[in-house]
Amino acid sequence: MSGIIPTSMKPSSAHRPDRRLVAHLPLLPILATAAIFRIALWGALPRQGLISDEGEYLSAAWWLAHGRGFDWHQGYLWTRAPLYPIFLAAHLRLFGDQATAIFATQTVLSLISVVLIAALARRIAPPELKSAPLIAAVLASIYLPFVIYPQMFLSETLYICLVLGGMLALLHSQAQPAHALPDRSAHSLVGSIAAGILFGLATLTRSQTLLALPVIAGWAVMTRRRDLRRALLFLATATIVIAPWTAYNSRIYGGFIPVDTSGAFNLLIGAWSAHDGERRDAPTRDFVLAMFPDRRTAPPAETCLPHPGPQPNQAARQSAMVREGLCLIADRPQAFVQKSLIELVDLFRINYTGAERLTDGFSTGRLPVWYVLMTFLLDDTLYVLALPLGIIGWALARRSVSVSSAPVLLMGVWLIFNVLLAPLLFAINRFRMPLLPFMFILAAVTINTLIRHRDRFFAPLRTRYGIACATLAAALTLIAASPHACLEPRPPGSDSQWASYLGPYPSSLAITRIALAARPFALEDARFLAALQSGDLVTAEAILQRGTPGRDTARLGAALIAAHQGRYREALARLPPPNALIDAQDVKGSVVRGDLLRSIGDEAGARAAFTPRHVDAANPVEWAWDWLHPAPTHVIDLGGNLDLGYIRGCYLGEGDAAERRTYRWCTDGALLRFPGAGRAYSQRLTFIVDGRGWPADLRPDSPVRVLIGGNQVGTFPANPDGVRAFEVTLPPMTEGADVVVELHGPVFVPDAARYLSQQGEAAVGQVHRLMVRLDRVEIGKN
Repeated sequence: MSGIIPTSMKPSSAHRPDRRLVAHLPLLPILATAAIFRIALWGALPRQGLISDEGEYLSAAWWLAHGRGFDWHQGYLWTRAPLYPIFLAAHLRLFGDQATAIFATQTVLSLISVVLIAALARRIAPPELKSAPLIAAVLASIYLPFVIYPQMFLSETLYICLVLGGMLALLHSQAQPAHALPDRSAHSLVGSIAAGILFGLATLTRSQTLLALPVIAGWAVMTRRRDLRRALLFLATATIVIAPWTAYNSRIYGGFIPVDTSGAFNLLIGAWSAHDGERRDAPTRDFVLAMFPDRRTAPPAETCLPHPGPQPNQAARQSAMVREGLCLIADRPQAFVQKSLIELVDLFRINYTGAERLTDGFSTGRLPVWYVLMTFLLDDTLYVLALPLGIIGWALARRSVSVSSAPVLLMGVWLIFNVLLAPLLFAINRFRMPLLPFMFILAAVTINTLIRHRDRFFAPLRTRYGIACATLAAALTLIAASPHACLEPRPPGSDSQWASYLGPYPSSLAITRIALAARPFALEDARFLAALQSGDLVTAEAILQRGTPGRDTARLGAALIAAHQGRYREALARLPPPNALIDAQDVKGSVVRGDLLRSIGDEAGARAAFTPRHVDAANPVEWAWDWLHPAPTHVIDLGGNLDLGYIRGCYLGEGDAAERRTYRWCTDGALLRFPGAGRAYSQRLTFIVDGRGWPADLRPDSPVRVLIGGNQVGTFPANPDGVRAFEVTLPPMTEGADVVVELHGPVFVPDAARYLSQQGEAAVGQVHRLMVRLDRVEIGKN
């Protein structure tokens, strides 16, 4: 009797803690920390505008959200997989143009990915490595790209979440025995269907996944040879998800396009880069642009096949790109193989200034100290450590007798597929992203083994397979960290030819030191600008004389101070002469010179300084607004080559030769400044507006509002018929005060032709939100 527990004393199953729930409890603090980390960086990233494909995604999504379907890509270089534009468009439709909702959803997806990584680690790690899932979750929680990508309009966050979910569903479908009980077999089939749906959606997010589907099905057959049903069900489900889009875009784009045409464009870039021996996309862009009937772009001078000329639709352009790419490869196959091997190495190298890292301009001190350190520690250092640890973790998991081989093989299939595919096109930092969740899982296996089961660590590595894995780990470490860069023979002071981790410039460590050392200069620049804008010229002069101003402030600061004091000719004398400027395309120096010449009445000289191509392409409207103190004026001729310093929030000037007019499109929140134009009596503010650029189907439902000091003083329509003048009465204000006019109104995103025509490093890839097209704005008496 003593060994029998009465039924009344047995714990009820209804009150017994769920073991699976208890097992997940340690993950909660990790998720909480990950969420806090991501939210803390909202709005804090050192952005300078949109990067990479963000502008394209946002433009296409805006059109989709406003009922224009996928027509934006009709005029672009390629078409895109639809799911991420739909994802963005849904947010724009529901929440407007604010990015907060998009960032919030992507942050949630990022946290879900952390959970999925932990769940996958439980499937892959040997049962005795109970901490491996938590270690993998920690690595995914703090890895900087996983933290900052939710604040970017790029598909990686959504794509990785779908892939991880698909992988987990696949492993669930394979977990049951081939002749399982009916209820377990049903669960297995559900797993195959779920995996097909998720990988189908992943394919509609990034089209190269289409090539992975048969590879994954092959894995399913290989691991379950007597059961083809699940593999076929997986493929059929994925096909059902993808097929409606294939039918739709094949109809709207004029021919068979399974998912998109970006693969054809990337194939042509890779083929041309190999053929010419230089990575550049200009020949491919020119080749494609010359196929648009309404473009006048000349095709590249040398093509493998005769250029096909104008093509009627995207499907025809896709075929032409594929034919040209294959011809270039066939012409120099060895060069393509060599290029692919180089790209394979580059895939694993650290590229400190990759666009997605937001680190460009590091030598100016632009990057905050915390961001520099996190980039070094939580991006580069974590990556360099994860590579060898992941490869060793693969060997440990693969040789473990306590874990099924199917999960490890699935991970290997995915890793090998991505590693082999990327070099065939070209390699950038983003292409590593789908690999890293799995590298973190495998690295967690290594770390947990070293911590808890050190006695089991070396045995698998002594086998031939383990030695091969250790050799691969060493090779990847050499590629990623490149410690041999320290031994490279090179002239004193010259840069290394190898991007490394701890070696000489351009190593991650060397650039980190440069960025940290340059930070005080940027902070002094900010203090100088604040003093200049507030009129505290004594402080500005002290910073210039005794501080550590940046390069541009040091050479232009004295002239800017003199200009603020109205000593324009003296300011001109303090400027470096044009032939002594820091380079032949010194935008800031040219703008300051133009402002000073304009201030002394030399309009011809001012136009000569404002209108060189390098200044015009940069469109330095924001910089001129912040730094210049232009002379008083009552007239602003927008786009007339003398408006810099008087306007903000306006795009590159446009001309109408027939009407002899110049214009600028301005966006919501645009500012117009009339220095010294304030009067103690009411004045008339006249806007010359050209409404012909507004699309007929997007006519604004409200006018442009005119505000002075935050108070609305009038309105005018953004899209009148033709060019018309509208008047607004300004209230009395302090005599001689600056009149700053603020404009607010509805906007639209233009077509792909305007997006492709953008010039200048700062302008390329930015989404234009057009509100009103202005010719002139002037102040006069009532």
